[in-house]
Amino acid sequence: MKPAKTLALSMLALGLLVAEPALADSASLSVINWWTAGSEAKAMNVLVQMMKAEGVNIKNDAIAGGGGAQARTILKTRLMEGEIPGAAQIKGVEIQQWGKTGLLANVDAAAKAGDWDKNIPAEIDNYMKYRGNYVAAPMDLHRLNWLWYNRAVLAKAGITAPPQSWKELLADLAKVKAKGIIPMAGGGNGWMIATEFDPIALETGGPAWYREVFVKLDPQAINSPTMVKALERLRQIEAYTPKSLAGRTWNYDTGLVAHGQAAFQIMGDWANGQFEFLGVTPGGPKVGCVAFPGTAKEFIYNVDSFIFFRQHNPAQEAAVVKLAETMTSPKFQLLFNKYKGSIPDLMNVSLKGYNPCQQKSRVQFLEASKDQGLVPSFSQNMSTYGPTTGAFIDSLDQFYTSNESPQAAAAAMAKRVEVAKSQD
Repeated sequence: MKPAKTLALSMLALGLLVAEPALADSASLSVINWWTAGSEAKAMNVLVQMMKAEGVNIKNDAIAGGGGAQARTILKTRLMEGEIPGAAQIKGVEIQQWGKTGLLANVDAAAKAGDWDKNIPAEIDNYMKYRGNYVAAPMDLHRLNWLWYNRAVLAKAGITAPPQSWKELLADLAKVKAKGIIPMAGGGNGWMIATEFDPIALETGGPAWYREVFVKLDPQAINSPTMVKALERLRQIEAYTPKSLAGRTWNYDTGLVAHGQAAFQIMGDWANGQFEFLGVTPGGPKVGCVAFPGTAKEFIYNVDSFIFFRQHNPAQEAAVVKLAETMTSPKFQLLFNKYKGSIPDLMNVSLKGYNPCQQKSRVQFLEASKDQGLVPSFSQNMSTYGPTTGAFIDSLDQFYTSNESPQAAAAAMAKRVEVAKSQD
């Protein structure tokens, strides 16, 4: 029997062969993504305007839903109906799954023009290829293991410096709670819970164990005392996160920290861009950033990338290559990432004008790359693809929203992941 994942993608490809292709303007491309927060929309407008200057009309096809599950579902539905986009936000190892469909465009010409193999770190560049050819382009480099904090709230609680260890973090959360202020903003949905668990897991088990669990998907590493300890720590964070925040978005939580209504937020540095959008400079007098306690030498990375689809006429094909070139141009990467809160994938782009937290991110990425401290984020679909990412997120959501014990949750997680692996 053909695995479910492969079967679904094969049917998708067949649908494109039999469906009547949707008519499109000769220089018009839909770009499917899930960036709907204010800072994200502002960043995407950079792409729209730069491509307009190149004579290509870009439809910013943003579909709400943190993590992109809804966007990916809609993408597949549209493809089955013959609606071929120019590009879609797909990242990490899932790019390989899409490569198997035969639907992706070869953008080697763009990669050659931009010297991607020279200017983009190998850890990022390797994801963009399928069977030796470039089929995707990276737009940003995010760090997951950040802890954001409001300086005034910490001062009110008698905290003179941000926490550097797990013990200090728990002590600070208790001090803030005693002042009647929200200690930790988060826990809105399964994707956010997984995003918060990402650095907790790294801090608990270290890079080697993290890779065993989230890259190699080793069942013994998943159902282990280390995972139980990590889940216990997630439960400790949950105790300082108000239940009233369930159902709220990550950018809502960022606003709480920005306006002094909460002390901390565990979130990737897209929060960085949202702080800027709200008029608060991260690393400035109001809001600070620090590596999640215990992970200062590590870097959990997330790279938002776009896959490109084969088109039906030369004008559209040329527009796709131009889109890939633009996404990886120094000018675009500089402007886009400044708004997005991330840093450029191009290491030869100066970060002059970027805020202190972004400056720190570049330094810590380069340091971590030398010391085996880089790990791909599981919560953002970098280390694994849809079914297994979903298995981790479902397990964490179940644990977080119930009285399930850490031991039972670790065992259930291992079982869910084994089932998900069979869907590859």
